[in-house]
Amino acid sequence: MSLGDGVIRFKMERASLEIPDPEGTVHAFVRLLDGTRTIAELSQEAGLTLGDTEDAVALLDRHRLLEAESTEPSALTERELVRYKNNLTYFSLHESLTNSRYDCQVKLKNAKVAVVGLGGGSVIAAWLAAMGVGTIVGVDCDRVELNNLNRQFFYTEKDVGEYKTVALKRRLEELNGDIRVEAVQLKVDSAASLLQAISGADFVVGAIDTPPLLGSRYVNSACLHLNIPAYYVSIGNKLGFYYRVDPTESGCTDCRLLHIMRTEPELLETTKRKWNRAEPDADFGNPGFAPNVAVITSLIASEIAKRLTGYGEPFPMPFGLIDFQGMSVSHRNIPKADDCPSCGRGRPPEGPEPVPMEKLFALAESGVPAG
Repeated sequence: MSLGDGVIRFKMERASLEIPDPEGTVHAFVRLLDGTRTIAELSQEAGLTLGDTEDAVALLDRHRLLEAESTEPSALTERELVRYKNNLTYFSLHESLTNSRYDCQVKLKNAKVAVVGLGGGSVIAAWLAAMGVGTIVGVDCDRVELNNLNRQFFYTEKDVGEYKTVALKRRLEELNGDIRVEAVQLKVDSAASLLQAISGADFVVGAIDTPPLLGSRYVNSACLHLNIPAYYVSIGNKLGFYYRVDPTESGCTDCRLLHIMRTEPELLETTKRKWNRAEPDADFGNPGFAPNVAVITSLIASEIAKRLTGYGEPFPMPFGLIDFQGMSVSHRNIPKADDCPSCGRGRPPEGPEPVPMEKLFALAESGVPAG
């Protein structure tokens, strides 16, 4: 805070809040805001009406210039207050009278996030562990391979040949001994196979790439069945994308597939040929590059942190597309299809499994617009 030319200035990160104060009234008022006075006492000592006092406090609070009344909560240990000191400094920039920086960290501590697919998902799990998410569930069936280490950098050469679930659990516990890590060795071959592993999670990350087409659909159906929001991620050479699915609110994975196949007929035909094995799959390798993986996974972790703590608004449109060449991010909506067999009118009344791909192809060919 600074004074000059009859103006009081509050310096912020990228701008300043300037309030005309020719008589020093605002400055005198701000000096009274030490947390020891009620609104009525502030009004009396500042010589303002009760309404003006309430408006002034609301203005400063709206600009995140006031701290919450709560002290350091007992839910955080002394060790955690030290470990997450920089987190608390970050959250203080978003603090208000009703939301404490400490409350944000406690919400992370009490949260549970399941990560399905521990390739690129292992990096997301590392961000979550570092920020202090209390329970992390890792689901995978593969072993660490040497060619994973160019981008899945939370594994080491000593982990090659080890199950990813075992290696990641060990590494996360070495990073943060104050959290709980659950390793679920599981080959995802249905939505039902996932239910127990993700049950009780606040969020699920779908970073699974096998089986092709079906893997993310299994995760989607399991999350819809349990009413759990999820984030999905995919990385290409020049582009990467991620998107969230909020059950009952946004379009789901099948809505996205229907939209793509209905608006891009050539992609529908290519997908059908591959599904029917009429077109051989060419192995071009994995285009995941460490810096690109770090960018997209950190965005997802940041979005999950916003949702868990409420310190900031998530991206308003659920689908994010990253141009790795120009490092630009754009967002768009995922149209919710009324006839989606997973979240729309066509959803089966019972059971968690997605409809067969043939049913999805038939819906796409029906020509009914998605949404």
